[in-house]
Amino acid sequence: MRNVTSKSMGALALVVAMGVGLPAVASATDPTTTTTVLSASFLKAQQALELQLANRATQLTHLVADVTAATTLSSSQVATLTARLSTEVSTNNALIAKVPTDTTKAELNADRSAMLNDNRVYGVMSPQVFESIEASVVASQVTTMQGNEAALQSEVNSLVGLPGYKNALNHFNNYVARLGNWSTRIVAIEAIVLEQTPQGFPGNTKVFVAQNQRILNANLALAYASYDASIISLATGGYTGS
Repeated sequence: MRNVTSKSMGALALVVAMGVGLPAVASATDPTTTTTVLSASFLKAQQALELQLANRATQLTHLVADVTAATTLSSSQVATLTARLSTEVSTNNALIAKVPTDTTKAELNADRSAMLNDNRVYGVMSPQVFESIEASVVASQVTTMQGNEAALQSEVNSLVGLPGYKNALNHFNNYVARLGNWSTRIVAIEAIVLEQTPQGFPGNTKVFVAQNQRILNANLALAYASYDASIISLATGGYTGS
């Protein structure tokens, strides 16, 4: 065994003396052979971010479908919402492709920040789409119900001199006032909702809450107006309100 070692050392010395290069030996610091080992905590954070992005992609698909299916949105509303959703889909998809390639916490944090700050899928786009559609439904109903005012007026006029006339007239006046009030207010609500942007979060959260309450109030007013119309119809059949 000692002889083999001596011969090996001698051969090595001879090679060095002759200037012959030895083949490189890969080391742990050799960039061509080193494999980055990611920590369990990093992988967990990465997978969580991937799931959040996937959920947002699903939500955006639903929102696009809602806008496409809405029949009461104006063409300008559809164009605005569609453009914003398209931008969010593109940026979200870019992050979906990038996050799996991240290898540092800094990259992961930057992508998470982009997901939250650039794409407010839940904080802005979801309430904006929902409230825009609901407000447009109210606006459409107001227009339809106002178109019925002439017919109701004729019914009221037919009751002049009859016991139910005064009651019918009061309900007609309420009907006209309610619809006239909300015909202008609902337009303002639509504008306020549509002007919100992701950059306005979280300040515009209170805006969405307030406008949602106003839309609920509008629906309540329409229910009362429908009641007014039903009372007028009953009055033509002899109902006096007593």
